[in-house]
Amino acid sequence: MRVVLTPSAKEDLKEIRQYISKESPQGAKTVAEKIKKSLLLLAEQPHIGHMTDDDEVLEWHIPGLSYTLPYRIINNEVQILRVFHESQNKSLMLSKNSHN
Repeated sequence: MRVVLTPSAKEDLKEIRQYISKESPQGAKTVAEKIKKSLLLLAEQPHIGHMTDDDEVLEWHIPGLSYTLPYRIINNEVQILRVFHESQNKSLMLSKNSHN
């Protein structure tokens, strides 16, 4: 399957990298690589996540990181809706332009 990032997910990734880069440019690179590997795994195993309260949305916690990927499967695409840190308010984040 093909993985597609929504504009909101792309912005999340940009913000994550910028935030981590302030303290550790190498750490930001490591996190970005782990997220990329997770996206590739989702392409291969799209049902690896668990169902959420929204019947169309699955959620997957990235192994080794405190980040979660809410996503949906439509046709032959895994659409990544957001990328958020587990300390963030998921319901607020998902309600903000997540389905674009």
